[in-house]
Order: sequence, then structure tokens, then C-alpha cells
Amino acid sequence: MTTESLTYRELADRLGIKLDSARKMTLRRKWQKTMGNDGTVRVAVPSEVLERPQSLPTDVPGDVPSDISTDIPPDVTPSIQVPSPLELQLRIEGLKALVESERRRADSAEADRDAWRAYAQRGLWARMFG
Repeated sequence: MTTESLTYRELADRLGIKLDSARKMTLRRKWQKTMGNDGTVRVAVPSEVLERPQSLPTDVPGDVPSDISTDIPPDVTPSIQVPSPLELQLRIEGLKALVESERRRADSAEADRDAWRAYAQRGLWARMFG
């Protein structure tokens, strides 16, 4: 395995990545580092890492699942059906009835709660013998 000695900046430029990413890649892959007399760190990078293309093509044929159709004509717009005034009035009446039934149910629950609260606030003897 042959290696090339590169600085972090050179590695980042060759791979098209950020400087911090080059440093992290060096740590992650445990590549050998040496410090030069000028204080510059040089990394022994395997040649095959530098030879392979780093960017993947954006249009890979296998990206689109086979059950999705990509041949939809551009001039087809979905039709939106607007309900008629009669349908809207019926929906409103149905919602009003639903609100009224829920209001009755809530009133019943509040009355039940108040009865239990009154029962709980009575003394122990009044509850047992009351």
C-alpha cells in the first residue's frame, strides 16, 4: 500500500472537503501523522483514497422505485371539486348537532363530578351512616 504525505489543507483540497473534516477523517481512519520542523503536520494518506472519485452522480437510475411513475404530463392539473352551497349547509347542520350533543355530554359529566364532590366533602360518619 503506497501513501502520499499531505498536509491537512492539501488533503482537504484533494478530497473537496473542509479542513476540519480532513482532520476528523485522519483521526477516524488512524492514518499516521508526522510533525515537520516547521510545525506543519503531514498525514500519510493511502493512494487509493486519493484516486477514487469522491462525489457520487446525482442521477442514479436505481434511485427511483419502480412503482413510481415519472412520466406524468406537465399540463395535467388536479381538479378540485368545490362543494355546493346545499352540501355546505348540510355539513354545518351536522356540525351544529355534534356540538350540541357534546355540550350535553359535558354538562352531564360536570353534574356527575359535582355530585361526587359533594359526597366526598361530607364527613366520614355522614357517608357511612348518612
